[in-house]
Amino acid sequence: MRLIPDIVVNATRATVMVALMVITGCRSEVSLHIHYIPGIVPGSENIFRAAKIAVFPATGALASGKIDAGKTYAADGGVKTATVTNAGKIFTLAIVSALAGAGLEPLPAESESPDSTPPEDVDFILTYELEQFDVVKRFGSSQTVHGQYFTMHAAVRAKFVLKNRRGKVLYSGEIVGIEDEPPAPSGNEVFLPLEAEPGESLSVAMSRTAGLLMIDPKFRIAFVAR
Repeated sequence: MRLIPDIVVNATRATVMVALMVITGCRSEVSLHIHYIPGIVPGSENIFRAAKIAVFPATGALASGKIDAGKTYAADGGVKTATVTNAGKIFTLAIVSALAGAGLEPLPAESESPDSTPPEDVDFILTYELEQFDVVKRFGSSQTVHGQYFTMHAAVRAKFVLKNRRGKVLYSGEIVGIEDEPPAPSGNEVFLPLEAEPGESLSVAMSRTAGLLMIDPKFRIAFVAR
């Protein structure tokens, strides 16, 4: 029997370990915690008189299950995938919160699609498709007094349809909320990042989408102003 030298065995083991580390690094991911931030869009709160609005669950390929919600790129070339589970449910909670904050009475619906005959006490029906829900963070090689330099872009986009109880379309439009870090320079003034974590940046973008819907003039005209 031919014996294999220890140095060869150790070298082989080291190669396998490096390969496993590379594979693991390529597949590494982090689950993001996303939450609604009330009042992030100025003028989006306490603007309507009370009206009952049925809010149906978000639809679209991004609405259910675990989705790829972006990437974080390290300066050395490493990539980490950001994931979000049940983005549609999270987004629906944000819309319900924004509607309530604006003065309306949102009633979350349990079914996936609106019935032809809505409940008697419902004045409006809101449906929406989640079209984009992601954040990308890129680290640079330079260092500042605040740490390693990075840029980050988060975006949440959805298409909304608002109907009255008779089924007439009162509003149809696409809203996108964006969060960029660091904020764009103003003149000679350079701003520091307000958010450093992808989950917080995506939370800001989502909250902006919900808030921007409230102040969309074509959406607002359907309701009685406070």
